[in-house]
Amino acid sequence: MLLTIHHAPCTGGSIISQILAAATNSILVSEISPFAKISGDRSNPIHFNPTSLLWLLEYNSRDLSEKNKLKYFISQLDISIEHSKELNKNLLLRDHTHTTFNWYNDELFLMNKRLGSSLLECIKYFYHKEEKKIDFPLIKPIISVRHPLDSFIAARYKGWLSGMCRDGINIDNYCERLLNFQNYMKINESAIVIRYEDLCLSINESLKKLFLNLNINYEIPSLEQINVINVTGKSGRKSINIEPRERIIELVNNELISDLESSKNYKKYCILNEYNPNYLSPPTS
Repeated sequence: MLLTIHHAPCTGGSIISQILAAATNSILVSEISPFAKISGDRSNPIHFNPTSLLWLLEYNSRDLSEKNKLKYFISQLDISIEHSKELNKNLLLRDHTHTTFNWYNDELFLMNKRLGSSLLECIKYFYHKEEKKIDFPLIKPIISVRHPLDSFIAARYKGWLSGMCRDGINIDNYCERLLNFQNYMKINESAIVIRYEDLCLSINESLKKLFLNLNINYEIPSLEQINVINVTGKSGRKSINIEPRERIIELVNNELISDLESSKNYKKYCILNEYNPNYLSPPTS
């Protein structure tokens, strides 16, 4: 089975993807963005990389076209699925949602279809393109959420909000983008939501609720099984333990408090995910 997980920055995506991979006997492939630069940052020196034909090609020429990047992604996905099947494993793709989702609902199109999630559109294109039946079911996407104040504080501290808040970095703009993301994914992709806080408090109950309607076998993984899985992008969490984090209350200044009190989108997002909007209270009741 092919699973995908999507999330805004600083919402627990790294640890949640590790837990899901361990629980579902999945190979985890992290931070996927189909149309990103293949060669990455060219300020880094070229290095010996004998199997990466396209990396070397792009490094010494220019970025590949979107058409060729799509072909490249499709070929890699095909091989990844075959490899997972050979190992009798599922495959879990964690996308780099920060760059793959159309946060502002802009006029962006992929294969003549208005773009929401570029990763999901590429995956669906692969599944529809294949003439033969793919014996590897595509599961409903999973999105992870966290209390918006905690994720906002952490992402702002890291300097990761410019792409999501191009109209100004404040809690109202931020929550409007989160609402756009979650509503699109639920309405258009039938996504299943998992709360970071619930998973920290009880992995057992959280996974039971998540997999209730997904028709996939899972087991409750041990901490050792979770931490043996490698993941990129784990820039926020250094501890190997899984437990709720205290809010960094000193980062909630008077300006932010005022924004919280006046923000309609903050309140909407808290209601949608059953979060406590009071910044002095725990995220969940």
